[in-house]
Amino acid sequence: TTAEGAGSQHNTPIQESAEAAVPLVAPAAEPNAMDTASLAHLLYVVGSMCLGVGLCVLGVLCFFLPHTAAEMYGLPLQAECSAPARQDEAWVLATGFRDLFLGIITLALYLTQPQAMRVYLSCLVPLPLADALLALAYQAEPLAVATHLGGTFGVLVLAIAARCDPALDSAGKGRSA
Repeated sequence: TTAEGAGSQHNTPIQESAEAAVPLVAPAAEPNAMDTASLAHLLYVVGSMCLGVGLCVLGVLCFFLPHTAAEMYGLPLQAECSAPARQDEAWVLATGFRDLFLGIITLALYLTQPQAMRVYLSCLVPLPLADALLALAYQAEPLAVATHLGGTFGVLVLAIAARCDPALDSAGKGRSA
């Protein structure tokens, strides 16, 4: 048994804790390199604020400049003065209310329930995709369709960043990267 004990490599608790405290290999990251968790947190913070404020601005734009908002969406309204054109503005106003309140919800969740943003953003991804499909179905300009697809990509990246941000973990409450 003495030969077995000498040949085996059993560490004492003191040796194990000392080995765990000192990494065998130094981190290969450069001093200015950003790790994945920090990048996810940065994308989440900046993206959430941009999404919330951007949606609020789009919503307000629909109320004050409906023709401009409709053109940006890719489905311009008819002539400004005719009575049917006023009825056509209803979809722009409805979209404005939608965007305004989605912006308010985004900011409210970001500020009060950041963990809920993971689910909310995942559920939000199909909305700009649906806008792109609607614009495409009604022969919108390619740039308008591309803008909606870009929005879809942006919300998807934000949803992934929220999923990867360790600061949103329940165990990581109060941590920031």
